Amino acid sequence: MTKVDKVVIVVFDGLRPDMVAGRMPVLEAFLGQNLWFRNARSVFPSLTRVCTTSVSTGAWPDRHGIVNNQFHLNGDLGGPLVDTGRMDRLLQLTERAGAIVTADSLGQRLAAAGRSMTAIHCGSAGSGLLVNHAVRENGQRTFSIYGAEATLTPEIVPEILATCGPLPGHDIPKLDVLAYTGRVATSVALAQDQADVTLVWLPEPDTSFHFCGIHSEGTDQAMRAADTAFGEILDSVATGLHAASTAVIAMSDHGQIATSELIDLVGVLRADGFKAGETPEDGTDIFVTGGNMGELRPMSRDPCLIVDLGRWLMQREEIGMVFADPTLVAGALPPSAVHQTHSRSAPLLYVMRSDVTPGPGGIPGIGVYTGGVPLGGGMHGGLNRFEMNTVLSFALPDGRRGEVDDAPASLIDIAPTILSLLGLTIGGDGRVLPLFESEQEDAVVETLRASSGSFEQQLVRSRVAGQDYLIEGGRV
Repeated sequence: MTKVDKVVIVVFDGLRPDMVAGRMPVLEAFLGQNLWFRNARSVFPSLTRVCTTSVSTGAWPDRHGIVNNQFHLNGDLGGPLVDTGRMDRLLQLTERAGAIVTADSLGQRLAAAGRSMTAIHCGSAGSGLLVNHAVRENGQRTFSIYGAEATLTPEIVPEILATCGPLPGHDIPKLDVLAYTGRVATSVALAQDQADVTLVWLPEPDTSFHFCGIHSEGTDQAMRAADTAFGEILDSVATGLHAASTAVIAMSDHGQIATSELIDLVGVLRADGFKAGETPEDGTDIFVTGGNMGELRPMSRDPCLIVDLGRWLMQREEIGMVFADPTLVAGALPPSAVHQTHSRSAPLLYVMRSDVTPGPGGIPGIGVYTGGVPLGGGMHGGLNRFEMNTVLSFALPDGRRGEVDDAPASLIDIAPTILSLLGLTIGGDGRVLPLFESEQEDAVVETLRASSGSFEQQLVRSRVAGQDYLIEGGRV
């Protein structure tokens, strides 16, 4: 068996596996020629910064502590909203909560073994931090497409500017960003000083899904440009010094569905007598975050208020799922079912209603949401099967090739699998994926159901090799 010395990970943010064929020829060929986990799944909530942290730690949110893209801290509810897209807000977590991320990262485990990691991140500054939150302490490198002020290792930026030219603009679709990222990956990250693990996080098609729509010419352009960048990275690996001992992982962090109806959830809560708001203001008793999922977080953990809020949610046709203590809120599913038991987790989580009805362009998956993108744009965060299904494919020396594996896999499996390939301690919540021989154990599917009055919901999970995976969930 050929030893793996280097790992290259390319992330297509927001990419649905059912949309690759006919749009992304390089990736389509890669999936067909290598090992493709067609049933790979995201975590909950299926939001980028939560997903990023699960990729970087191999842990569910209940261990790594990034429980939502935005959240308030229990016990410090009067403080500012923790917007995980902002690096300054994340750095404040160290002062307010003792740590940004509460689980060890892939970068930390690599550093402990004397191994290196380089990340090229084209999303928010917060996402770039979360992909390797201890990068400075580790002596590793992260580059943000937003430049020196948006990265914890700004010393890498002058080298990139000198080699690749000025930073690109951010017009949508992000064609210039994708082209620039390809140059950074091939001319800097995969040059002679290639790190043991190189991660390249592309911002598309997620951005174009959001703002151009899942079925649009802008999105098609973004997917083609992301595919071109991927092809350049593959060519660089194939012609590089470590070609024979490099594993390549192509993946996405979540999918998206189209938005079909916009609901002012805070306005409706207020109209029904709840003192709800998105920010700390006079008279706000309940903090709300939104999208197509979110949290309702009372300023005090008054069980009666949580009961009232849970009942109110279940009476709304726009609500698809409710997670809360079922001994308090009849009809709720327990937060533990979706790994939301961190001390930072809210006592009440909701998911907006969605289904698999064909949306624009006949692409299945539409849902209600509370804001964040134009109506008709793409959204994610919930448990719709098309939000949860991710791309995950491995190409490595002597590994399985030309196979589609339908066993469940998840973002939490990526870090343990990489560490195992490099002969290092595994750690994390996930399992080492079967890259060389198929597993003999069959997955066991379970469906959790809960109801109250006309409200009925279900969550489908799958279990294999001692690990459980979130398949899909919604209102019945």
